[in-house]
Amino acid sequence: MSGTFVGIDLEQFVLDPHATGIQRVLQYLAREWPADAPAAFVFTRHDEIVMIDPGTALTLINRAFDERSDEDDLAARIDEALERTPVERLARPVEETFTHWLLPEVSYSPSVLQRARSMQEHATLTMIGYDSLPMTEPANYRFVPGRAAATSEYFRLLAQAQHVVAISHYSRQSIDASLRRRLTTDVAHPGGDHVAIRAGCPQERTRFLRVGTLEARKRPIEIVTAFEEAVDQGLEADLVFIGRPSASTEEINERLRSSIRAGYPVEWIAGAPDAAVQEAMNTASYFLSLGIEGYGIPVLESIRLGTPVLFDGIQPAAQLMEGRGAQRIVGETPHKLADALTSAALVAPPAVEADSVPTWSAFVSDVIEATTRPPLAS
Repeated sequence: MSGTFVGIDLEQFVLDPHATGIQRVLQYLAREWPADAPAAFVFTRHDEIVMIDPGTALTLINRAFDERSDEDDLAARIDEALERTPVERLARPVEETFTHWLLPEVSYSPSVLQRARSMQEHATLTMIGYDSLPMTEPANYRFVPGRAAATSEYFRLLAQAQHVVAISHYSRQSIDASLRRRLTTDVAHPGGDHVAIRAGCPQERTRFLRVGTLEARKRPIEIVTAFEEAVDQGLEADLVFIGRPSASTEEINERLRSSIRAGYPVEWIAGAPDAAVQEAMNTASYFLSLGIEGYGIPVLESIRLGTPVLFDGIQPAAQLMEGRGAQRIVGETPHKLADALTSAALVAPPAVEADSVPTWSAFVSDVIEATTRPPLAS
């Protein structure tokens, strides 16, 4: 690794901090990046390109995951923190400063994409590949008018970058097939050990929990419909959703509201800090993960918190943990899912192996290995 200097693009986070699963990856890249692998996190500040070391970047990114009320303006808080963050102005162009470039987030920002393209042409570009779902499941995504060119450029880069580290085998297959990527794509599984192990403390009454934005690919309408059928047939249980409303399909949001208005034991919490989500996981009987995920970090979090997972569909993290806390159910139709929920409530939940989830240190080690590898011939 002698002579390498990795630039890690932080600009998407600075522009749009959201404490998402992708930005959790960013957080642990900063936390686990070793001192013997020279690197800096790079972004634009006051029209200048600046950099900070991984430790300083971690302090900044942690602000996004701090406890906060729903009313807090996260972007304003990060901007305020940046005003107090010591930064170093680049003395030379990015292409002359860094030997390797890592784009760790999905970004449709022209400045981020232009830098990545330039580094691909002059040095070595590595990208973390989350999925190609905006291409394969477009109904789940809002495409902002005027952003089509940037969206296309991001996926074009993902197809052409010298190195891509996909977060799951499913993501690798999807990227290679959908984007016609011809170069080698590595796989590194994000970790779940950011959550401390706790014994599950389920309440006496069965409670099913689903965490995540209400996107159609995650089957929220099917879950509610199945749950209502099971309740109508005598199931005594609660169903809790924690997640932002669907931005692309108002029908999903209204379906949940209608179930609540009808008096079914359904609760929807639109937003909650990490501690509240973890408490909900720890006290649930089962965590539900259905539909299509590029990976699924909440599955790992649930298992770390002692709560078993019921899954169906394309669920890479759950498939990794199958038999160790995750159990596949037959749920391709609401009727079959209703039967599966009823059956789960009647039997002892499976044991979880909380210490067997993938680790962040292994993930970061794999990312560094790919990032600093000599470029492959295209």
